[in-house]
Amino acid sequence: MQPMLSQIFKKNRAEEFPDDLWGKYVLPLNYAQFNLLHETKGVKVVGGRGTGKTMYLKYHAYNTQLSKQRMLITEDNINTIGIYWKPDTHFVQLINKSYLNDKWDAVFNTYVALSLMMKFLEFIDVFLDSNYHDEDTKERLKNFTVPKDFSEELNINQEVLLIELKERIRGFLFKLQNWLHNPIKDFLFYLDGKATIEYIIQIWKDNNFFKKTTFHIFIDEFENLREEHQKIINTWMKHGASPLIFSIAYKKHAYVSDNTTSKEHTQGRNDHRIIDLVDDVYAKTDDDFKLLSAEIIASKIQEYDSQYKIVDNDKISSEEEVKYRRSIEYKNKMIEFVNSIFPSLRYGEIAALVMSDKTLKNKLIKNIKLALKTKNSTLKDSYFYDDDFPEASVVNGTLLFRTRTKPEELKKLFNDYKKAGVQSPSVTAYKEQISNALVGSILYIYISFPQRICPIYAGFERFCLMSRNNLRHLLELCYQSFVELENSNNLEQKPIKVDFNLQAKAAKFCSRQELDTISELGSYGKDLQKIANRLGIIFSLKQKIKTQSKPENIHFSVETHSLETIDEKFNILLHEAKLWNVLQEFDGTTKDTSDSISTKEFMLTPILAPYYKISMRKIHKIVFKPDEIKTIFLKSDTEFDKLYKKFVKEWKIENAEDLGLFGENY
Repeated sequence: MQPMLSQIFKKNRAEEFPDDLWGKYVLPLNYAQFNLLHETKGVKVVGGRGTGKTMYLKYHAYNTQLSKQRMLITEDNINTIGIYWKPDTHFVQLINKSYLNDKWDAVFNTYVALSLMMKFLEFIDVFLDSNYHDEDTKERLKNFTVPKDFSEELNINQEVLLIELKERIRGFLFKLQNWLHNPIKDFLFYLDGKATIEYIIQIWKDNNFFKKTTFHIFIDEFENLREEHQKIINTWMKHGASPLIFSIAYKKHAYVSDNTTSKEHTQGRNDHRIIDLVDDVYAKTDDDFKLLSAEIIASKIQEYDSQYKIVDNDKISSEEEVKYRRSIEYKNKMIEFVNSIFPSLRYGEIAALVMSDKTLKNKLIKNIKLALKTKNSTLKDSYFYDDDFPEASVVNGTLLFRTRTKPEELKKLFNDYKKAGVQSPSVTAYKEQISNALVGSILYIYISFPQRICPIYAGFERFCLMSRNNLRHLLELCYQSFVELENSNNLEQKPIKVDFNLQAKAAKFCSRQELDTISELGSYGKDLQKIANRLGIIFSLKQKIKTQSKPENIHFSVETHSLETIDEKFNILLHEAKLWNVLQEFDGTTKDTSDSISTKEFMLTPILAPYYKISMRKIHKIVFKPDEIKTIFLKSDTEFDKLYKKFVKEWKIENAEDLGLFGENY
């Protein structure tokens, strides 16, 4: 039975995919510079939660390299063999000095040695089943007997074939795990992690197996190891060289040690290379991430229905085809296809939707009337809106509230704007005001209606904005959109197309789901959820400002040269927020106030934008005072309520309760 389309997109974690990613992994356009199999020393791969670190590592591992889908495997294809290994982080926490005394080091080394031996033996199984061209080598490997001195080290007192060793090693790992829960006596044997693997490699080379091969071990979730474990692996990485190299991967902003077991430290350039998965590989530009996202979506659509022959799986997984994928023709084809699946409304079309919707239009007219009354103007409200000019009409409802706007002058501008061919500096400036304030003005109208979902959150390119380089968020938005499509019984329509209303509904669901999930992130999850919610509330309140003079707030800075001076707990929570992608950090680019002296800016993860009815675009920031940001991060709900009311007063928000900020919708 064919799976539902939504189920194909439901898989958004590497653990849900097979180890063989050939034809399933879309190579980033910048991949040639970051092919781990070309590295001659260790690498530190960093990336935020959901950015695809594990998939990236697994693409370089032997299951993909020796994929059965690759019809011919030659010597060149095995010059470097990647070995992917993720330690059992729960298990290794028990391996520490306070629990095991001085033998913790020997136990950790033994655990690594046995775990990596399992990986090397699994590699042999995959190699023997691959399309490697030399059948004689395969046959010799099948009949290769483990050297006696090595088998004796493992307490094996009989001859054993290499291909039979895996079951023995699995048994030893099982025994080690059981022993660790009651380590009264010594374990059966102890092994040195690196020396054991080097010995295996040398045995192979001495017997004319993999003579030119370098084995590159990729250790995932390095940040979850204890510091003393990290020191050991750092030592191996620092002194790694062909035929055995060690690399690590960890969350961006994670605290990891660069110490070794000696007084040395691992040093960039000399000992290792750092690769930022987002900034260097996946999303050097927004267009890079957009194309990568389009290819991923298109390949999954094609997996569901082969009639969509938009993607060549061999090409998206091939380093040699990157030049073809960079062509304008190819990019346009991919983006157009995915836009047809997830269409969006232009901002002008959303403004037209406002004018055609009785409730939304009445809200606009009410705003215009209120602004005219505030300015004691006798002009009719109908002078400032026109169904044929929706963008200007929606923005007029904002401009009239601005202190410098004179209703008579705006009326004339609007009339000139509506006349074809009228060109003047004032009309040009008016058009620029419309462009700058349109999105904020649309959101200002929608935010008064908690049950309405703004279509500004629908469309492939806006999905990319809300995901902001997070592939897991992107796939979740697609998955929920197809769930909505299936629930509407419109999946049978061809070609596949998800209505913008269904997309917007899916976006809000994902947004709420992400907020709920934050509480589960790390040791400070509940604190992070509270911080995210408070920031969302404040950005949402700011969106209610009638003038929309600095609209679209989803990021902030702090009026201080050094955030470290605010509070120790504040800095812990700020670090955790960055680590778990609740906040994204940027170098300061603009100063929205004269005393904005902070050098860093922080953006609330934009996947939360639909829930709070705020922009997902990084346009204008709020500059918090140190005591304000301290209240948001650390203080009680009572203190935060005082801050909230202070902003209500400063920003001159009327009927703040209309936002429903503390109700069931928030």
